[in-house]
Amino acid sequence: MLSFWISVGVIFSVLEILTPSFFFLWFGIGGFVAAVASFFVNVVFQVVIFAVVSLVLLILTRPLAKKITGGEPPRKINVEDVIGKIAVVVEKIDNNKGQGLVKVKGDIWRAYSTDESVIEKGEKVRILKVEGAHVVVERVVE
Repeated sequence: MLSFWISVGVIFSVLEILTPSFFFLWFGIGGFVAAVASFFVNVVFQVVIFAVVSLVLLILTRPLAKKITGGEPPRKINVEDVIGKIAVVVEKIDNNKGQGLVKVKGDIWRAYSTDESVIEKGEKVRILKVEGAHVVVERVVE
């Protein structure tokens, strides 16, 4: 049973690495604790130890893990929703220097201007298109 519990611990630990939450980690630790327990108790107690350790760790540490990681996962953004919207420049846009950030609908996007002009912080721009993680913008003339 030792190799089974070590496998369980490794599988849950790998799942934890592949996911952005502290959920599978506790079951991985439970698997490793059950592996140690396999030297001393029978299979029924090993399963109980795995379940108790995993659930206790989950209940006691999950709120702390959420606090450390910043709480709720980031919301998904539909890129089509920002096209045509007016944004505010929060970092000067200068294509030659590779800098520029805009804020639209509460989200910050890296931005490029269409005409290679420098757009100063605080100015308003219209988002023309999304290219990967960047938006292409034009100055809004008021």
